[in-house]
Amino acid sequence: MNLIEAIKSVPDHRQPRGIRHPLWLILTIILLGSCTGYWGYKPLVDFTTNHRATLIKLFKLSPDVRFPSDSTFRNIIQSLDFEIIAVLFNVWSQQNLPLTPVELMAIDGKSIKSTSVGGQSSYQNFVSMVSVYSHHHGWVVRHKVLENHHQSEISVVEELIGELSGSQVVITADALHCQKKTLRLIIDGGNDYIVTIKKNQSSLFKTAQKVVNFAGALDSHQADERLHGRSTARRTTISAIEPQLLPLWAGAKHIIAIIRSGSRWKGKKSRRRLVYFHESHYYLSSLDWSASQFAEAIRGHWLIENRLHWVKDVTLNEDNCIHRGGNAAANWAMVRQFLVSLARMSGTNTLPQALRLMANQIDNLSQLLFGFSSRDEPLKSFTRASANSL
Repeated sequence: MNLIEAIKSVPDHRQPRGIRHPLWLILTIILLGSCTGYWGYKPLVDFTTNHRATLIKLFKLSPDVRFPSDSTFRNIIQSLDFEIIAVLFNVWSQQNLPLTPVELMAIDGKSIKSTSVGGQSSYQNFVSMVSVYSHHHGWVVRHKVLENHHQSEISVVEELIGELSGSQVVITADALHCQKKTLRLIIDGGNDYIVTIKKNQSSLFKTAQKVVNFAGALDSHQADERLHGRSTARRTTISAIEPQLLPLWAGAKHIIAIIRSGSRWKGKKSRRRLVYFHESHYYLSSLDWSASQFAEAIRGHWLIENRLHWVKDVTLNEDNCIHRGGNAAANWAMVRQFLVSLARMSGTNTLPQALRLMANQIDNLSQLLFGFSSRDEPLKSFTRASANSL
């Protein structure tokens, strides 16, 4: 099933009386219009006006078709179950973003601040999105959404791991997901893992310290960095685990220790002072890699924060989304997943550069989203290299 077929299979939640526009057409315009630069309800109306002829040809519509108004777009976004667009994204990503063996995949959750209700009370509720992010490509290959009152991030990650079964990828995760059941699911699914160990897992943490201190290092790697007034030295060592030492932790083969030391400036300019730091971090893995490979993979895990969560918050203003009411904030967050992954496919250096490249490129985006365009001739690949011909 491709994306357009999946969209057409979405049940219409509206009352039959008074329906003027099919739901599939509204959802298609929202996705295509938003990804080509028309972000918001009134901008989507401008999108249908500016590209009327192309949309009619693209979706084989009647020449006298009436496109939805801004209030129709608003009502759909506010009333549509946000899990629907999440499922549509997974349908699209499975067809267009293939997984390759030994590819590094970071899993992490991000709460959507603009969906939070209930303040700091026990009634607080918000929507979170858990993403599976490719270290190398910078796009999201799977995601799921949850409400914190109804489900935990741990259980959602376990569901995503089940969907990745048989992919032969390497999953990187933070300490929240250093769970016996989670690691068992990863190994049983034919994948591998690198997960963080923290002090609140006292038994595992103490074992990791003993292994590193007394077993000796099989390999080590040193990296020095000076950036933004910070000087950092990272020493990575790997130590083997005896099979009987951690029998309940499926597939555990190595403890990775990273010792970070250095200095950084702290405080305002008038009272700046140089602060020194020395930190030790431990990781558990099922892989037989070198220290340099582990060092790169562990640093790469945080790209999900820097190149996904941060750009959605700052560049795309997700946490301060002005589109509120009902499920609007959550649904726009789902649309942003399409936007970010499509932008990464363009091969540009930054997201703003990709957004400029994608602006008004209806045929290129419809080809990537739906597998067809309004043109008769084949389309060029949608990359930065093709920008000169646009």
